[in-house]
Amino acid sequence: MTIRYKKVIKTLACLILAVSLSGLFCSCSSCGSSKSKNKDLGDYHKYLGDYYYDCSISAMVFETPEGEEMPGVLYRQVTDLDALVKSCPIPVCYLFYSGMHADVYGLFACIEELVELHHDQVLIVAIDGMAEKDITSAYKVDAMPEAIIIRDQAQVARFNGSERGEWTASDLASWILEQTRK
Repeated sequence: MTIRYKKVIKTLACLILAVSLSGLFCSCSSCGSSKSKNKDLGDYHKYLGDYYYDCSISAMVFETPEGEEMPGVLYRQVTDLDALVKSCPIPVCYLFYSGMHADVYGLFACIEELVELHHDQVLIVAIDGMAEKDITSAYKVDAMPEAIIIRDQAQVARFNGSERGEWTASDLASWILEQTRK
């Protein structure tokens, strides 16, 4: 089997996973009022707003919304990115993306799985690079998707997809986890 076909199969597997698990994630407007906190991870949650799946900067959090019984990966609007990073006791990963990227849904499906399993080790902040040009420019992001790990308010690692050749969403998720364990 060639590398191209393996990549197609991995991409399809991520898409199938995203579709099959979609029922686990709350996407209704009625659960936008939860302020659940993971007390073990400090007070950075005060810089997160309501659930908002269409904002340009959102944190992917694993929590149980009010009125629900099971936790899931939810997207909460980031109200103050600098304060969030300063107060977060775990590494933060800026995930720059573009909605124009061909496989953005497969990418997010794999990253959501990472968040579900390792939410206590890394906070993923998804940044729409096309909408947030100031942040994209400040971090010198020239191609998307791209990931930057921030620890102790400093950039410690960068996944530059355009310089890596062939890679998959699973490769990026593995890289994020590996960088946060250093």
